[in-house]
Amino acid sequence: MNVRRLHRQLAIALFLPLGLTNCTGLAYRLGRSWLNLSKDFGKAMMAIHTGAFLGEWFSVLYMFLLSLTVVLLVASGFRLINPWLLKRRFSSVKANVKVRLIHQYGALLLFLPLLVSATTGVSYHLSRYWLRLPKEKVAILLQIHEGAYLGAALKPFYILLLSAALLLMFLSGWRMLRQRSA
Repeated sequence: MNVRRLHRQLAIALFLPLGLTNCTGLAYRLGRSWLNLSKDFGKAMMAIHTGAFLGEWFSVLYMFLLSLTVVLLVASGFRLINPWLLKRRFSSVKANVKVRLIHQYGALLLFLPLLVSATTGVSYHLSRYWLRLPKEKVAILLQIHEGAYLGAALKPFYILLLSAALLLMFLSGWRMLRQRSA
């Protein structure tokens, strides 16, 4: 199996659903924490974030498939990291290699937080809506998903940084795809 091809196909397939999940999660957290937006706004963002606007059953399936493909994307991306490329000086490489270098450094930084966020977010959702566990028993999963262990003041920054890093990965990946096809 060609890991690079798998990674590229997963990234293209995930662009819209993961981008939507990323944007709505960010809008929810920043809207609620910094802008004091209403609970109705938060519910609307979470309905899109989890796919709940299409029904409870679909939401569980959507979250499971989304997280599974995110784990595959992260694992395949981690497999593609080239340690020889990371040893090169940023200023000494060509422009097309700089994008790849940025993408690989981003992958190194994003690997653990994205993996933890994806697995705890879907575990929370599946526990609540599939296994019907009470909110109190699975609250730790949501706290890890949101970075609440950093404290109320830093939680929005964690979400903002994670979202920005994911956007950087999408943009650098898109740029590499364009360079490849040109």
